[in-house]
Amino acid sequence: MTRVRKVFDAVFANEADTWWSDVEGALGRKYGIDGWLRRNFFDRHLTLYSQSRRKAPIIWPIATRSGVYQVWVYAHRITADSLFQLLTDVIEPKLASEQRQLSDLAQEFGPSPSASQRRALDAQHSLVDELIELHDEMRTVAPLWHPDFNDGIAVVLAPLWRLFANDRAWSKELETQWTNLASGEYDWAQLAMHIWPERVIPKCAEDRSLAIAHDLEDVFWAQDDTNPDEWHPRRTPTTPIDQLIADRTNPTITVARTHPNP
Repeated sequence: MTRVRKVFDAVFANEADTWWSDVEGALGRKYGIDGWLRRNFFDRHLTLYSQSRRKAPIIWPIATRSGVYQVWVYAHRITADSLFQLLTDVIEPKLASEQRQLSDLAQEFGPSPSASQRRALDAQHSLVDELIELHDEMRTVAPLWHPDFNDGIAVVLAPLWRLFANDRAWSKELETQWTNLASGEYDWAQLAMHIWPERVIPKCAEDRSLAIAHDLEDVFWAQDDTNPDEWHPRRTPTTPIDQLIADRTNPTITVARTHPNP
């Protein structure tokens, strides 16, 4: 929220307060800008970046279960290390800060807090609990993170569906994509190869389109000597299937991939 205000200050200078007030009025005083960003922005953004059955938002709200704390991620700045970076640079410092705040409140209020103090403690305790839950979920599924936008954003985000629990409709959409991935329906996806190489690689020996998608065409298929438009499966792959699977198997991923199951 502070950064949003800084944008207003930078863009509108001396008129920033006026613009801020006008925008709040347009969004509704009930929630204000902060409330609108938390409750309404993503639905609007998702609508703008959806066409037919394709949903491709480029700003993602990773959040605690209740949405009381959110981290916004910009799709075109993410890398394979983004989840680990979020954990170490954002989530863990935030969790540590809120845990200290909880400890300070408990010490300040003493063994017999008033009703209002008890409510403040309960709210702080709930925040800490949700941050721990978010932290643990991110740490568990981070090995599955393998962003390749050729798969489509909904597929890219599928393993993270629990991280969007605050937006039930979007979380459910991603959960469906994860179920389809796990069942083998999307074995053309790079994410499928990343998580289930022992399932996808043998299919490439039977389906040339899958072999092409995973850059294994020359390993499993050969062009007909008399007709260049014809391709045939090789009797013996140029690289043994067991070796291909071993080269692409990561024990950490093998453990993590069982977690996101509904």
